[in-house]
Amino acid sequence: MEGKKVLEIHHLSKTFGTNVVLRDIDFSVDAGDVTCIIGASGSGKSTLLRCINLLETPTTGEILYHDVDITDRKMNVPSYRTKVGMVFQSFNLFNNMTVLENCLVGQVKVLKKDKEEARKKAMMYLEKVGMAPYINAKPRQLSGGQKQRVAIARALAMEPEILLFDEPTSALDPQMVGEVLAVMRTLAKEGLTMIIVTHEMAFARDVSSRVVYMAGGVIEEEGAPADIFGNPKKNSTKEFLNRFMQG
Repeated sequence: MEGKKVLEIHHLSKTFGTNVVLRDIDFSVDAGDVTCIIGASGSGKSTLLRCINLLETPTTGEILYHDVDITDRKMNVPSYRTKVGMVFQSFNLFNNMTVLENCLVGQVKVLKKDKEEARKKAMMYLEKVGMAPYINAKPRQLSGGQKQRVAIARALAMEPEILLFDEPTSALDPQMVGEVLAVMRTLAKEGLTMIIVTHEMAFARDVSSRVVYMAGGVIEEEGAPADIFGNPKKNSTKEFLNRFMQG
């Protein structure tokens, strides 16, 4: 399966009014890739992810998932989103539901699984992220790191082919960042296809198979982590990384 193109983005642009947020974005994702998207705040990274998950509608261009253009009006968006899951910066858990219920609801309502099967799946993934002891807790009783691990388990319970992460650690206290990144490292080792918008440079350098550096709504440079971090071609990439590595 690895090496097979799963997602292809061609000439993608996104404007909000007169504000051009993304311009002429081209890149592709193979099965098993861990693609980290880095860049300063406001460079268009999160908007790109939101376009891939159709939370924003691209202005021009196409996004092909297994050669099917998902921007086509006839696209079944809820069905597509079960294949391309998303973990948000702000967790987006249902506050009135327990940890377990958060991981059941999508399986039962969207995938139409029976409760018993959904529960087994939910427990398996909560176990995986170290949150099985908390199944009866409500989100307000959890730390930020715990909430994010539940959000990851909830996304995994849908068994997506690709998982998108939108700055999954930026709302967390420093000591909680490690526990979330540890889960993501495990998923990467297991071969899950991931696209991760992140400010965690060491993680991007060590875990990704490819790094995409964005600035001003365009992809300035992309390549293997060793090339981007060790020998960036563009001055803008160098300056960005110098700033970050020193910070």
